Amino acid sequence: MNGHNYQENSTIPPAGPQIGDQSVVNDRISTLFVRDVGKIDCAMFDPSFGIIGQSWYVDVWLTGSLDENGFVFDFSPLKALIRHTLATTLDHALIIPVGSQCVQYSDLDQGERWTLKSKARGDQFESRWDYISAKGSVFPIHTIALKTANIEQEFARIIRHRLPPSVHQLVVKLREEAIAPTEASYRYTHGITGHNGLCQRLFHGHRSRIEVFVGEERRPDLEHYVVREVFATNVHIATLSQIKSGQGKVGFRGTTADPITLAYTGSLGSFEATLPSNRVFFVEGETSVEALAREVALLIKREEQTSEKIRVVCYEGIDKGAESTV
Repeated sequence: MNGHNYQENSTIPPAGPQIGDQSVVNDRISTLFVRDVGKIDCAMFDPSFGIIGQSWYVDVWLTGSLDENGFVFDFSPLKALIRHTLATTLDHALIIPVGSQCVQYSDLDQGERWTLKSKARGDQFESRWDYISAKGSVFPIHTIALKTANIEQEFARIIRHRLPPSVHQLVVKLREEAIAPTEASYRYTHGITGHNGLCQRLFHGHRSRIEVFVGEERRPDLEHYVVREVFATNVHIATLSQIKSGQGKVGFRGTTADPITLAYTGSLGSFEATLPSNRVFFVEGETSVEALAREVALLIKREEQTSEKIRVVCYEGIDKGAESTV
C-alpha cells in the first residue's frame, strides 16, 4: 500500500462455500497460508513512549475443510478480503489500548477526542497528547497495554466473522521488517494535509530505515546521528502551516517539552493534535517522505560543511520511500 496514492478500489468477492453446499465434498482438513498478504503503516500509543509509528507485514494461515477444487479458500478472494479489512481497520490508524488508565475518550458531534498521558522511565513529568480526529481514525483495542498478540487476535476476530464456517481456524501474524541491530532505524508519525485518502490522518506512521551517502561513501555514523540526535528515535513530522499554537523551525526538532498544537481540515474531516514540541521535526511544504529526505540531506550538508554530494534515502515503512541529493 503506497502512502502517496493509496485508494481503496478492491471489491470483495463472495465469501466462498458454506456448510451444506455441494462444493464441500468431504471433511478432509488442510491449512493454507499467505505470507505478506498486505502491509500496515499505522501509529500506536504506548504509555511509556507516547505515540510512535509502526509498520508490519501481514501473514495469515487458514485451516478448514477442502472444497471440490481442493481449496480451503481461494487465494484471490482471501487476499482481497484481508486487504479491504486492513484498509478499514488497522491501516493508517492510531491504535490505542482503551483499557489503560492513561487513555480518556469523549465523543464529538463530528469526530472524537482522545486524551493520552505518557511517561518515559526516568522522566519527572508526564507528557500529554490530545487528538481530535474524524471518526474511524483510531482503532481501539480492549487491553491495558498494546502487545502485538493483542492486535493480531483482534484483527483475526474481525476477519473470522467474514469467513465461511468451513474455515475452522484463522491465525494472523504481524511481522516487522528484519533490520540488523547495527542499522539505523526510527519511527515517525505524520499526516499529509492535502491527501485525499487515509494519509491525511494526522497520526499514522511508519517504522523505517535510513541511508546516508557522502559522495559515494555510505556513512552509518551519520545515519545513527540522524536517528538518535535529530529524530530522537521517535518523531512526528509536521510543517509550519499546520501549527495552530506554538513555534517551530524548518529543519529542526523542538527543544522543549512545551506543548505544540497542530491542526488542519481535509476531505475526511478535521484533525488536531497537541503533543510535546520536542517530539516534532519540521519540514518544508508537506510532510511527504520526499520532503523528509530533502530536509535530512540539507541538515547533513549543513552539519558536515562539505562540498561533496549528500544523498539521503528515507524509507516510508517497508519497501518504499524517497531519496534526495543536495
